[in-house]
Amino acid sequence: MTAFDLGSGRSLRVKNRSDLSVQQFGAEVLLRTLGALEQEVEGVRQGKDIEAIHRMRVASRRMRAALPLFGAALAPRKQDAWMQDIRGLTKALGAARDSDVQIEHLQAFYRELPLGPERPGIRRLLLRLRQRRTRLQQAVEKALVDLAKSKTLMEMERKLHPYLKGLETPPRSPALCVLASESIREKLEQLLFYEPFIQIPEDKDDLHAMRIAAKHLRYTAEIFSPLYTSELKPYLKALRQAQELLGEIHDCDMWMLFLPEFLERERLRTLRYFGVERPFRRLKPGLEAFITDRSATRDQHYAEFLTTWQSWRQDGLWDQLINEVTALSIPPGQSQPEA
Repeated sequence: MTAFDLGSGRSLRVKNRSDLSVQQFGAEVLLRTLGALEQEVEGVRQGKDIEAIHRMRVASRRMRAALPLFGAALAPRKQDAWMQDIRGLTKALGAARDSDVQIEHLQAFYRELPLGPERPGIRRLLLRLRQRRTRLQQAVEKALVDLAKSKTLMEMERKLHPYLKGLETPPRSPALCVLASESIREKLEQLLFYEPFIQIPEDKDDLHAMRIAAKHLRYTAEIFSPLYTSELKPYLKALRQAQELLGEIHDCDMWMLFLPEFLERERLRTLRYFGVERPFRRLKPGLEAFITDRSATRDQHYAEFLTTWQSWRQDGLWDQLINEVTALSIPPGQSQPEA
């Protein structure tokens, strides 16, 4: 533990319950995120704009990142219930968004195919994915209904607005600065835990976990970025790129896991319907071509991620992040410890 450590992130959040600066900053963050989420409700309910699903999913994730930081200071008795309700919404939105992304990727692949034997298999896969997306929309609509019935969003507004009424913006308190520093450093530590595994391309689970850690660090850094002169822009840009590249790798892994199973299901479906497998054969060229494409695409994204990560390390990017967030939390008159 360094000279500026104040213990675990949880103990920091408990100690900061009555700090006005923490309360007001947290209320502003949560209300802004709440507004972004509410703005997408109608578009998500209609199910016509896939970007509405994406924006609401991101807003729900940002809310889930902010609640553990500020919930104890703002609504300690409601924090867990709010978190549970938002988590249910995120889950439904996530499945729908993942399906939208799959369909988009497959449509792009299909458009590039020449007229030939690969097209029937891709058309069949698109049909099944669209059927699944229709079913997932029902789950999304149910999640919206459940959220409305819970009155969670109304309750959040009612609880949070009083922290902003009639208050001038308080100065950045030491408690807020330390909360920012410790929260970001904690998430960075979780990200760097997975660094040894990036040299193992077949380690799907740890690469996926690293993507999640990058996402958590990015959302936490975004929350506190207004406190910093740089607004943490270089680090947020890098984290977004890491999250995207690792996400592409994970998507390819999911395709390569799913496609052989899909082939087998379609073979059995054909056999049950026709009594013979022959009609199934026309589906194989396209599906096998897509498997090959996903494997090659994964290799490309993995190589790009590895090169990019190594360049960040050579530039000392994460050390710079530690130095910047630590400097904000050091009381006047104290020197910054060596990283």
